Amino acid sequence: MNKLDLVSIAVLGIAGLGLAFRSLTIKIRPGETGVLNAMWTQGLVHRDFGPGYHWDIGPMHRWERFDTTVQTLNMSTGDKREGPLEVKSSDGATVTLDVTVKYRIKPGRAWHVFQVNGPGDAYKLKVRNEARNVLRTELGGLRTEEFYDPRVRQSRAEQMERALSERLALLDVDLIKILIRDLKFDAAFEARIRDKTLAQQDVELNQAKTETAKERGKTNEIIAQTRAKVVVIDQEKEKALAAMRAANDKAIAQLRADARKKELEIKSAADLYAAQMRAQGELELRRAEAEGERLRREALAVPGADVYVGLELARSLKLGELAVSTQVFDPLDIEAVVRRLVQ
Repeated sequence: MNKLDLVSIAVLGIAGLGLAFRSLTIKIRPGETGVLNAMWTQGLVHRDFGPGYHWDIGPMHRWERFDTTVQTLNMSTGDKREGPLEVKSSDGATVTLDVTVKYRIKPGRAWHVFQVNGPGDAYKLKVRNEARNVLRTELGGLRTEEFYDPRVRQSRAEQMERALSERLALLDVDLIKILIRDLKFDAAFEARIRDKTLAQQDVELNQAKTETAKERGKTNEIIAQTRAKVVVIDQEKEKALAAMRAANDKAIAQLRADARKKELEIKSAADLYAAQMRAQGELELRRAEAEGERLRREALAVPGADVYVGLELARSLKLGELAVSTQVFDPLDIEAVVRRLVQ
């Protein structure tokens, strides 16, 4: 036997095992729950089996599948099998409603639903009956005109949901929502109720208009008062600004007067100081001149001073051209010349 034959046998063996495994298992799809009845051993298994593969061994196992997604009960004119919900109001009118009820099996309780109701959708009949009974009871307590009031309908829908939730909980079912999508009355009765409702709405509308007019009058009064206050505020603001401007002008004038006064004081002080300095200078100049004169006299009193005086005198003289006889004096004898000049 060669390698190819061994590979073929292995492949066939694996395929056979796969087929055998597949024949001995069951696949629970997403959105489903499996319920197992172990016929020869423990009987009904008290737990739910989620999506995936589970053992299904011939006559030993019997499986049931339940849809655990949200289910819908439609009671409407568009559903020929179920039909709409008809309710008698407390004042005797027939009301036809389109109602939708959303529900699902409680998680982990599909096995008990099977135990009580059997396989498949048998439990849905009980859900339908409970829903119709609760809706007829709760809605039958309303007066006809209350069906037109969305607030009343909403309040009654919340009561219905609480009551139906309690009923369905006994069936291992969770209520998701009750939706009232439409309602109709007998044509004549509906016209009468509509007219009555419209008349009541007209009364309420007129009352609302009256209240609106009152409020508009209050609003206009507030606006007029506000405008008057604004005028007074503007006047007071202008008055305050004028007073502030006058005070500022006065302060500026005072500052200017003070500055001028200070300027004059400084100038007077400067002039006085300048006069004092000039007088002091004149005094010092006179003293210097007197001292110079004294020193000059002292200088002239010393020996030889007459020669100096003669020289200065000679420099200051402008005699033009002089004819001097050299026989009278010797011009090279400076001292003799000077003595003659100062004599």
